[in-house]
Parts: sequence; structure tokens; C-alpha cells
Amino acid sequence: MSEIDPYESQFGEFRQGNALTQWALARYLVGRSLGESIGASLLLIAVVFAGLAAGLWWGLDARGWAVLVAIIALLVLLMRWIVLAVLSRLTATREYAPIERRLREMVAETRGDVLGELRRVGLPGRIWNLPLLAVRLLRRKTRAATFARLKSVDLDRVVPASRVDELHMLIKSAGSR
Repeated sequence: MSEIDPYESQFGEFRQGNALTQWALARYLVGRSLGESIGASLLLIAVVFAGLAAGLWWGLDARGWAVLVAIIALLVLLMRWIVLAVLSRLTATREYAPIERRLREMVAETRGDVLGELRRVGLPGRIWNLPLLAVRLLRRKTRAATFARLKSVDLDRVVPASRVDELHMLIKSAGSR
């Protein structure tokens, strides 16, 4: 026999906003956590390239190759900066500066769920192979299949209703200030 929550049976379930706002806020958390994960993976790649450049410079005394690899590391850092700047602009982080700390915590809580769900649907979902997702989206041959798999991501598995409700209340409180 299943346990029944007495409050839910008396009062029913109450959700913040409507179905469209709940969907949009869940997508916001998923998109932002995915963007920040891509930023972290690009930072990891840049660090690997910088380490490789240092090894080439001091270890193998191949200064020409070291400079080339260091330039690649700088380009990856530039790409990371662009991705995070676009993400910041799209998610309006300046407008929500008073609640940004809690938003970051919510995005961090969502990140592991998003990566796990990507792995569940058969897409790259580890921090070190996440740039492969972007490569799959850029290639014509794999784009349609990747979008089909992305559509099969279950938002309810990634973002619990309580987190969407909290995000709704946070944004509502920031808008009333």
C-alpha cells in the first residue's frame, strides 16, 4: 500500500505559473547548465593544450610547435569566453544580479542531471567529451539524429518540479524589486 501525503490529498498540488512558463524555466536551467558545462570542458581542453605547449617548449625543446599549440590553447580560451559571454547575454544575468548566486546554485544542481540525461539518450555527456555534442550539431551527417536525441531528453528527469517552482518564485521576486 502506498503512502499518501495528507496535505496533497487535502489541498491538491500547486504549481507556480502555467505549463508554458514551467517548460520555459526548465529549458532555461537545462540550457544554462549545458552552456556552463561546455565552458568548463573548453577550459579543460585549453589547460591540456597549454600543458602540451609547456611540455613541447621545455621537455622536447620544440619551440615552434610549442608556440603553435599555445596559440591553439589561446583560441580555445577565446572560444570559451565567447560561449560564456553569449550565454550570459541570452540568460540576462545582469538583470538578475540580486538572485544570481542562487541561480548559479540551481544551475550547478541541474548540471549533473543534464549530463546524465544526455548519456541516457546516447549523446556525449561527460565533461571531457561534451564538445563532441557541438561537433555533432555542426556536421550535416549527424545533425538530424542529434536533434532527434535531444528532443527525447525528458525535462522531468532533469529538472524536478520543485526546482522549477523555486526558479519561478526567484524570478518573480527579482522582477518586483
